[in-house]
Amino acid sequence: MIEFNNLRLGPIMDLTMILPEGKLYALLGPTGSGKTLLLRCLAGLQAPETGSVVIHGRQLYSGDSKVTAAHCAEVGMVFDTHATLPDQTVLENVRLPLDLRGVEVEEGNDRAQVLLDELGIGEAAQKLPAELSGGMLTRLQLARALIHNPHFLVLDGPTAGLDPVTAARSMQLIARLLAERGATGVVSTHDIRSALPHVDYVLLVAGGLARGPLPPVLAGDVLDFSEGHRPW
Repeated sequence: MIEFNNLRLGPIMDLTMILPEGKLYALLGPTGSGKTLLLRCLAGLQAPETGSVVIHGRQLYSGDSKVTAAHCAEVGMVFDTHATLPDQTVLENVRLPLDLRGVEVEEGNDRAQVLLDELGIGEAAQKLPAELSGGMLTRLQLARALIHNPHFLVLDGPTAGLDPVTAARSMQLIARLLAERGATGVVSTHDIRSALPHVDYVLLVAGGLARGPLPPVLAGDVLDFSEGHRPW
Protein backbone atom coordinates (compact mmCIF):
# COMPACT_ATOMS: atom_id res chain seq x y z
CA MET A 1 0.00 0.00 0.00
CA ILE A 2 1.16 3.53 -0.82
CA GLU A 3 0.08 6.27 1.57
CA PHE A 4 0.41 10.03 1.14
CA ASN A 5 -0.13 11.86 4.41
CA ASN A 6 -0.62 15.66 4.32
CA LEU A 7 1.97 15.86 1.54
CA ARG A 8 3.09 19.25 0.25
CA LEU A 9 5.33 19.17 -2.81
CA GLY A 10 5.78 22.12 -5.16
CA PRO A 11 2.32 23.09 -6.46
CA ILE A 12 0.67 20.08 -4.78
CA MET A 13 -0.85 21.04 -1.44
CA ASP A 14 -1.93 18.76 1.39
CA LEU A 15 -2.16 15.48 -0.54
CA THR A 16 -3.69 12.66 1.48
CA MET A 17 -4.42 9.47 -0.45
CA ILE A 18 -4.11 5.69 -0.20
CA LEU A 19 -3.21 3.56 -3.23
CA PRO A 20 -3.59 -0.24 -3.13
CA GLU A 21 -0.58 -2.20 -4.36
CA GLY A 22 -0.39 -4.30 -7.50
CA LYS A 23 -2.23 -1.77 -9.65
CA LEU A 24 -1.29 0.51 -12.55
CA TYR A 25 -2.16 4.18 -12.03
CA ALA A 26 -2.26 6.93 -14.65
CA LEU A 27 -1.17 10.28 -13.24
CA LEU A 28 -2.90 12.99 -15.26
CA GLY A 29 -2.86 16.77 -15.08
CA PRO A 30 -1.83 19.91 -16.94
CA THR A 31 1.78 20.98 -17.42
CA GLY A 32 3.16 22.43 -14.20
CA SER A 33 0.69 20.65 -11.94
CA GLY A 34 3.42 18.66 -10.16
CA LYS A 35 3.18 15.27 -11.88
CA THR A 36 6.92 14.83 -12.39
CA LEU A 37 7.65 16.11 -8.88
CA LEU A 38 5.29 13.52 -7.46
CA LEU A 39 6.93 10.75 -9.48
CA ARG A 40 10.37 11.89 -8.34
CA CYS A 41 9.12 11.83 -4.76
CA LEU A 42 7.84 8.26 -5.19
CA ALA A 43 11.13 7.24 -6.77
CA GLY A 44 13.09 8.56 -3.80
CA LEU A 45 14.61 11.50 -5.66
CA GLN A 46 12.63 14.42 -4.20
CA ALA A 47 11.72 14.74 -0.54
CA PRO A 48 8.38 16.44 0.21
CA GLU A 49 8.37 19.84 1.85
CA THR A 50 5.99 18.56 4.52
CA GLY A 51 4.07 15.37 5.15
CA SER A 52 5.10 11.78 4.53
CA VAL A 53 5.05 8.94 2.02
CA VAL A 54 4.65 5.40 3.35
CA ILE A 55 5.25 2.38 1.08
CA HIS A 56 4.99 -1.23 2.29
CA GLY A 57 4.49 0.11 5.80
CA ARG A 58 7.81 1.98 5.76
CA GLN A 59 8.22 5.74 5.69
CA LEU A 60 10.04 6.59 2.48
CA TYR A 61 12.14 9.50 3.74
CA SER A 62 13.96 9.64 7.05
CA GLY A 63 14.27 12.74 9.20
CA ASP A 64 17.17 14.12 7.12
CA SER A 65 15.14 13.73 3.89
CA LYS A 66 17.24 10.77 2.72
CA VAL A 67 15.45 7.89 1.08
CA THR A 68 15.67 4.46 2.67
CA ALA A 69 18.03 1.91 1.11
CA ALA A 70 15.24 -0.68 1.00
CA HIS A 71 13.19 1.52 -1.32
CA CYS A 72 16.11 2.00 -3.72
CA ALA A 73 16.24 -1.77 -4.15
CA GLU A 74 12.52 -2.01 -4.85
CA VAL A 75 11.91 0.82 -7.33
CA GLY A 76 12.41 1.00 -11.09
CA MET A 77 12.30 4.24 -13.09
CA VAL A 78 11.51 5.19 -16.69
CA PHE A 79 11.85 8.83 -17.73
CA ASP A 80 10.69 10.61 -20.87
CA THR A 81 14.21 11.65 -21.91
CA HIS A 82 15.13 8.17 -23.21
CA ALA A 83 18.23 8.43 -21.03
CA THR A 84 20.80 5.86 -22.13
CA LEU A 85 24.54 5.36 -22.20
CA PRO A 86 25.15 6.16 -25.89
CA ASP A 87 28.45 4.28 -26.21
CA GLN A 88 27.09 1.12 -24.58
CA THR A 89 25.07 -1.57 -26.35
CA VAL A 90 21.40 -2.15 -25.62
CA LEU A 91 22.35 -5.24 -23.61
CA GLU A 92 24.89 -3.28 -21.55
CA ASN A 93 22.38 -0.49 -20.91
CA VAL A 94 19.81 -2.97 -19.63
CA ARG A 95 22.41 -4.77 -17.51
CA LEU A 96 23.54 -1.56 -15.77
CA PRO A 97 21.39 -1.87 -12.59
CA LEU A 98 22.79 -5.36 -12.04
CA ASP A 99 26.35 -4.13 -12.56
CA LEU A 100 25.77 -1.53 -9.86
CA ARG A 101 24.55 -4.29 -7.54
CA GLY A 102 27.65 -6.42 -8.10
CA VAL A 103 25.99 -9.14 -10.17
CA GLU A 104 28.43 -11.15 -12.31
CA VAL A 105 28.58 -9.97 -15.93
CA GLU A 106 27.63 -13.35 -17.40
CA GLU A 107 24.57 -13.65 -15.19
CA GLY A 108 23.65 -10.04 -15.93
CA ASN A 109 23.93 -10.64 -19.67
CA ASP A 110 21.71 -13.71 -19.44
CA ARG A 111 19.04 -11.89 -17.45
CA ALA A 112 19.17 -8.86 -19.74
CA GLN A 113 18.83 -10.99 -22.88
CA VAL A 114 15.84 -12.89 -21.48
CA LEU A 115 14.09 -9.60 -20.67
CA LEU A 116 14.91 -8.08 -24.07
CA ASP A 117 13.49 -11.18 -25.74
CA GLU A 118 10.35 -10.88 -23.62
CA LEU A 119 9.95 -7.26 -24.75
CA GLY A 120 10.42 -8.19 -28.38
CA ILE A 121 13.75 -6.47 -29.02
CA GLY A 122 16.15 -9.30 -28.30
CA GLU A 123 17.64 -9.02 -31.80
CA ALA A 124 18.76 -5.46 -30.96
CA ALA A 125 20.89 -6.50 -27.98
CA GLN A 126 24.20 -5.62 -29.63
CA LYS A 127 23.03 -2.39 -31.24
CA LEU A 128 23.69 1.09 -29.86
CA PRO A 129 20.77 3.19 -28.57
CA ALA A 130 21.11 5.62 -31.50
CA GLU A 131 20.15 2.78 -33.84
CA LEU A 132 16.77 2.22 -32.17
CA SER A 133 13.37 3.70 -32.92
CA GLY A 134 11.42 5.61 -30.26
CA GLY A 135 9.30 2.57 -29.43
CA MET A 136 12.37 0.38 -29.09
CA LEU A 137 14.02 2.95 -26.81
CA THR A 138 10.94 2.84 -24.58
CA ARG A 139 11.29 -0.95 -24.38
CA LEU A 140 14.99 -0.62 -23.59
CA GLN A 141 14.13 1.64 -20.65
CA LEU A 142 11.41 -0.75 -19.50
CA ALA A 143 13.86 -3.64 -19.57
CA ARG A 144 16.43 -1.67 -17.59
CA ALA A 145 13.81 -0.61 -15.04
CA LEU A 146 12.59 -4.19 -14.56
CA ILE A 147 15.92 -6.03 -14.63
CA HIS A 148 16.27 -6.10 -10.82
CA ASN A 149 12.66 -7.23 -10.28
CA PRO A 150 11.33 -4.09 -8.55
CA HIS A 151 8.05 -4.10 -6.67
CA PHE A 152 7.30 -0.56 -7.74
CA LEU A 153 7.74 1.26 -11.06
CA VAL A 154 7.45 4.98 -11.83
CA LEU A 155 7.19 6.08 -15.46
CA ASP A 156 7.34 9.72 -16.55
CA GLY A 157 5.92 10.17 -20.04
CA PRO A 158 6.97 6.76 -21.43
CA THR A 159 4.90 7.28 -24.59
CA ALA A 160 6.03 10.88 -25.25
CA GLY A 161 6.91 11.39 -28.91
CA LEU A 162 5.46 8.06 -30.05
CA ASP A 163 2.81 7.72 -32.72
CA PRO A 164 -0.67 6.71 -31.44
CA VAL A 165 -0.37 3.03 -32.40
CA THR A 166 3.09 2.62 -30.83
CA ALA A 167 1.98 4.55 -27.73
CA ALA A 168 -1.04 2.28 -27.25
CA ARG A 169 1.09 -0.83 -27.70
CA SER A 170 3.65 0.51 -25.22
CA MET A 171 0.96 1.12 -22.59
CA GLN A 172 -0.46 -2.34 -23.18
CA LEU A 173 3.02 -3.81 -22.73
CA ILE A 174 3.61 -1.84 -19.52
CA ALA A 175 0.30 -3.04 -18.09
CA ARG A 176 1.02 -6.67 -18.99
CA LEU A 177 4.55 -6.67 -17.56
CA LEU A 178 3.45 -5.16 -14.25
CA ALA A 179 0.45 -7.49 -13.95
CA GLU A 180 2.60 -10.56 -14.57
CA ARG A 181 4.99 -9.46 -11.83
CA GLY A 182 2.35 -8.26 -9.37
CA ALA A 183 4.12 -4.89 -9.29
CA THR A 184 2.67 -1.44 -8.73
CA GLY A 185 3.12 1.25 -11.38
CA VAL A 186 2.46 4.98 -11.61
CA VAL A 187 2.70 6.46 -15.10
CA SER A 188 2.52 10.17 -15.86
CA THR A 189 1.24 10.95 -19.33
CA HIS A 190 -0.51 13.53 -21.49
CA ASP A 191 -1.62 10.74 -23.82
CA ILE A 192 -4.97 10.04 -22.20
CA ARG A 193 -6.35 7.91 -25.05
CA SER A 194 -3.43 5.49 -24.92
CA ALA A 195 -3.40 5.29 -21.13
CA LEU A 196 -7.00 4.91 -20.01
CA PRO A 197 -7.75 1.52 -21.64
CA HIS A 198 -4.79 -0.09 -19.88
CA VAL A 199 -4.67 1.35 -16.35
CA ASP A 200 -6.57 0.27 -13.25
CA TYR A 201 -7.03 3.73 -11.73
CA VAL A 202 -6.51 7.40 -12.53
CA LEU A 203 -4.97 10.06 -10.28
CA LEU A 204 -5.75 13.67 -11.19
CA VAL A 205 -3.66 16.67 -10.13
CA ALA A 206 -4.51 20.28 -10.97
CA GLY A 207 -4.62 23.63 -9.22
CA GLY A 208 -2.66 22.32 -6.23
CA LEU A 209 -5.28 19.65 -5.55
CA ALA A 210 -5.40 15.92 -6.19
CA ARG A 211 -8.26 13.51 -6.73
CA GLY A 212 -8.37 9.74 -6.92
CA PRO A 213 -7.88 6.95 -7.31
CA LEU A 214 -10.72 6.93 -9.84
CA PRO A 215 -11.73 4.10 -12.18
CA PRO A 216 -10.88 5.11 -15.76
CA VAL A 217 -14.54 4.99 -16.77
CA LEU A 218 -15.29 7.78 -14.29
CA ALA A 219 -12.16 9.86 -14.85
CA GLY A 220 -13.31 11.12 -18.24
CA ASP A 221 -15.98 13.24 -16.58
CA VAL A 222 -13.36 15.47 -14.93
CA LEU A 223 -10.56 15.50 -17.50
CA ASP A 224 -11.00 19.08 -18.71
CA PHE A 225 -7.67 20.76 -17.93
CA SER A 226 -8.25 23.83 -20.11
CA GLU A 227 -6.90 27.13 -18.81
CA GLY A 228 -8.98 28.56 -16.01
CA HIS A 229 -11.04 25.41 -15.60
CA ARG A 230 -11.16 23.55 -12.28
CA PRO A 231 -11.69 19.87 -13.05
CA TRP A 232 -13.59 19.34 -9.78
